[in-house]
Amino acid sequence: MNIFLIGYRGTGKSEVGRALAGMLNRPWLDMDDELTQRLGTTLHAYVGRWDWPAFRREEKSLLQEVCRRDGWVISTGGGVVLDADNVTAMRSSGRVIWLQASASAIQERLAADPRTRDLRPPLSTATDPAAEIKDMLSRRLALYQQAAHWQIDTEGLPVEQVCRCISEWIAL
Repeated sequence: MNIFLIGYRGTGKSEVGRALAGMLNRPWLDMDDELTQRLGTTLHAYVGRWDWPAFRREEKSLLQEVCRRDGWVISTGGGVVLDADNVTAMRSSGRVIWLQASASAIQERLAADPRTRDLRPPLSTATDPAAEIKDMLSRRLALYQQAAHWQIDTEGLPVEQVCRCISEWIAL
């Protein structure tokens, strides 16, 4: 059984995924990092050159490959839930855990991460990061809810505590 971490960018999927894999002694894959390697460029540059639909096709292809594995912790991209086939594949090959945080916490985390520009291309034409986050969260809320087997709010919790909560839930 795989463990898929979903949620909006900046909710902690990469940090939690890395730590959870270590705690559970499982292999870990960060899909955005893997796509960056496979595409040979940053996600920002790829989307700028080829567009979002091309990126989503690459993401879907990688997810299909990952779902054939077993026992992995996978940190997905924030938009993986936009494709119903992706959701079906994740739910069929493991447990899907939605990491949540408020729009203001997400904005603070993204602003503090120097990798944001290369890892996180703009999702809309909004020039105000706060407006984009609120808009995208509202659009994706139902998709995250439908995809998830379980959810946890990461705001204000140390990574280790989030991992403990997930591992306890997985053991049930």
